Amino acid sequence: MIELHFQPVVSLTVAIGAAAILLALLLVRPRHVRLNRRQAATLIGLRFVVVLLLLFALLRPSLVTTKVEPVRASLVMLVDHSRSMQVADSLGDKSRWEAVRLLLDAAADDLAKLASKGDVTAYQFSEDSTPVEVSSGRLALDSSPNGESTAIGAALGDALDREVNKRVSAVLLLSDGAQRTAPPRETPPHVAARRLVAENIPLYTFTFGKSGGSERADLSLSDLLTNESVFSETPTDVRALLSAEGYASQRVKVQLLWETPRGMEAVDTQQVETGSQGGATPIALRYTPREPGEYKVTVRVEPRAGELITTNNEASTFVRVRPGGINVLYLVGAQRVGGGAGPEQRFVRAALARSPDIVVTRRLINYDPMGVDITELVGSPTPLANAASGIPRGTPNARANPLPDVVVLDNVDSQGLNAASWQAIAQRVERGMGLIMTGGYHSFGPGGFRGSQLANVLPVEIGPAQRQAFGETPRHDVQLAGPLRIRPTAPLGLKHPIMQLSATGSGNLRNPTPAHAEGSDGNPWPRLPPLDGANRIERTDLKPNAQVLAEADDPQRHPLLVVGQAGEGRVLAFAGDSTWRWVMAGFGEAHRRFWRQGILWLAKKDERTEGKVWIELASRRAARGARVDFKLGAETPQGQPAEGTEFTVNVLTPEGKSEPVQPTKSSEGWTAAYRGATKPGDYRIVVTAKSNGTELGKAEARFLVPNQDVELDRPAAEPTLMAQLAAMTQPAGGAALAAEELPDLLKRLAAQPPDVKQEVVAKITYWDTWPFFLTFVGLLAAEWFLRKRWGLV
Repeated sequence: MIELHFQPVVSLTVAIGAAAILLALLLVRPRHVRLNRRQAATLIGLRFVVVLLLLFALLRPSLVTTKVEPVRASLVMLVDHSRSMQVADSLGDKSRWEAVRLLLDAAADDLAKLASKGDVTAYQFSEDSTPVEVSSGRLALDSSPNGESTAIGAALGDALDREVNKRVSAVLLLSDGAQRTAPPRETPPHVAARRLVAENIPLYTFTFGKSGGSERADLSLSDLLTNESVFSETPTDVRALLSAEGYASQRVKVQLLWETPRGMEAVDTQQVETGSQGGATPIALRYTPREPGEYKVTVRVEPRAGELITTNNEASTFVRVRPGGINVLYLVGAQRVGGGAGPEQRFVRAALARSPDIVVTRRLINYDPMGVDITELVGSPTPLANAASGIPRGTPNARANPLPDVVVLDNVDSQGLNAASWQAIAQRVERGMGLIMTGGYHSFGPGGFRGSQLANVLPVEIGPAQRQAFGETPRHDVQLAGPLRIRPTAPLGLKHPIMQLSATGSGNLRNPTPAHAEGSDGNPWPRLPPLDGANRIERTDLKPNAQVLAEADDPQRHPLLVVGQAGEGRVLAFAGDSTWRWVMAGFGEAHRRFWRQGILWLAKKDERTEGKVWIELASRRAARGARVDFKLGAETPQGQPAEGTEFTVNVLTPEGKSEPVQPTKSSEGWTAAYRGATKPGDYRIVVTAKSNGTELGKAEARFLVPNQDVELDRPAAEPTLMAQLAAMTQPAGGAALAAEELPDLLKRLAAQPPDVKQEVVAKITYWDTWPFFLTFVGLLAAEWFLRKRWGLV
């Protein structure tokens, strides 16, 4: 069929009107030169033809020829070749792969008939797609599937790319429907299906295998979560998610394994109820590491009878145990007998909780009864002859619960604990434990500590007649009335680490407030809210080794913060009890730093004597073949980045091979990436830092490539995905069919006419070709030449 179409540049009326005006100009003759009849006719004829060509170009006519031609169709078959097809949960309890081969063999005659009428192209796919020979209707599939992943989206895209010059009549997808792959083959299946929709190609999906649930029995662990950096003597929580498909309402044994010189040893065990649905159950295990170092941590669920896959029964990672974890025992006294604590303790504990290296244990002393025994928390008092030896940690005789590194006494009266407890605290201080006594109506002298064993370790003397009984009106001779501002003493107070509330001397204290929140001289203390009051400490009460770090702004400049040494332990006397007002006024960061730095100083963690080389991994677990990114650096003893440092980076593979990695420096510091994690096992990164030829130190960090099969860890079929893909092509005839319907579909396709009719449209235009352009220009040139020759110009 041939049709003439016009696509005028302007409206048809305008084009015809313009042509009429140009034709009318043909009648205009020159007045100054007389032309003979032949000359005039020639010029008029040339102009007439030019006007016709111009009108032709304005109308832009085209001849459209439409015809229907037969096109040889191509049937594309995609067969899942990943290891999950080994699972024996398909037709007749055969493996999915066996079911595919049996069904294809049963439809061999129909496939041969299809091949005689068109093209039958087959691919087996996993992480990549490879062509499969089709001969006499039989596919030369491998004897067993061994692909390491399933890239359904990429396989669909590959097939369409390879069949780009063919007319694809249909695509058949034979798979369990579970996409499990990694970059760069992670194309979403729905994206590839949109190409089928655009090209009007039907997709028929056949799901092999059972979906997850009670039809399949499998225990698996996932979502392993723990802090990658913890502190010794600090309880460490390890969490994971237990999936118990097919094991509803059962008790399973879950263990936490910790790396030791003797291998992996169980340090915590739980019996977990799987629940009535057998779905995901969160689990939490705990262990307190004693020694610093790097340790492998594994959570394992005991395999049960009937499990198809057991490689997913455990999950592992690495944990760096650092020295310096601080255990704080916070003893807080009640405001009255049988009552509750004041507000200060709640804010202090919240501030310390923001530091992952500080673990706070709170104990309320409410004096009902009096004389509580807490030796189980601080240790039993020992004879003085043995006091210096102590109980070394990390030995078989070490306590199950670590002893505190710092004890906080917050308004605790001397009657709150028994004599053995006070004696144990005093002895622990002399052996190196830190102690802080804060202000309150029952602290220092008012608390009855004169003549007590604790009085020997405090940095202040307690005078006579300072005792204040419960329920008694506060005495002004032992208390300072507020408001009282804390003022650091000069020069000691301003330089002491406890008093450094700004990270760099001009950092943020308010939440948030710019650097000008400090005083004009860089001292942040004047901006902090005053205290409500304080215990009265006279300068004459200071012991010889006491140092005053802060004083009140009253005329007598009463000491508010006094530090001292008792044996090997550090002691701090703080007369205030209302720093919580700093938080309420928006100075929460200053409050946090003050209390954190006080605890660090008491625990002797305020100084570092040497620099360090460090490695920071983006993740301790990496998928097989994935890139492993990490940061590295070196610091001075003051914690500042070491300048002019050269790094040597090597990665030790599970086979013991050392592979060099080139680090790069950017504005954010040194980074590196390792791309050789292709095999499962433990990898060790070794970083050596040098400056001017001198070695600054070495750091090591491990990461794990799990020895788990992404195909078999979660082998459940996903028919929902297959149905969604087929539904997208439903307008073209696509459908999601049961696996046993494969032979019937091939029989129906074989019965269809052999050729696919395709409408071919051919469009011919002449106004936009070079002969038309040359003709138009030639006529104009000829007309101009004749006019020139005959004296018209």
